[in-house]
Amino acid sequence: MRIARLGPEDVARFLELRAHALDGDPGAFRYTTADDRRTGEAAWRDRLERDHVVGALDEVRLLGVGGFARFAGDKLDHKGLVWGMYVRPEARGRGVADALMRALIEHARGCVCLLQLTVMADNTRARAFYERHGFRLYGIEPRAVRQGDDLRAEALMWLPLSGK
Repeated sequence: MRIARLGPEDVARFLELRAHALDGDPGAFRYTTADDRRTGEAAWRDRLERDHVVGALDEVRLLGVGGFARFAGDKLDHKGLVWGMYVRPEARGRGVADALMRALIEHARGCVCLLQLTVMADNTRARAFYERHGFRLYGIEPRAVRQGDDLRAEALMWLPLSGK
């Protein structure tokens, strides 16, 4: 397995894995594949150019992904956002997610002084993963995500960095 930055040329395999994530575990994400289709491939290509998105690759395919985006504006550009973390079920337990997160944090250290993320509040496995990497809970947003008739809470987490 190797960790590499994904670029616009990787949009097809990125979107294939993202669709696999959103369809395979819809309760773990705030977006749907329909949302992604409305966003469009060109916008995703632009995002892969703009954001720092890393993938874990084996000889055959993309095993997992994670993204980092820096907030824009004079008053917010000291913060970054971790988004879209996902590892294929068959690749879990092999250190893929840890390698992705380490790569994102290392990149962010040179850019921002804190990272933020959101995760479904009831996703205890993901929350424990982020806590292992130093993220701390700073709030719960109740009724943050509508899934069918349910309104689900999101946990808001942050990680202080020594960067800029």
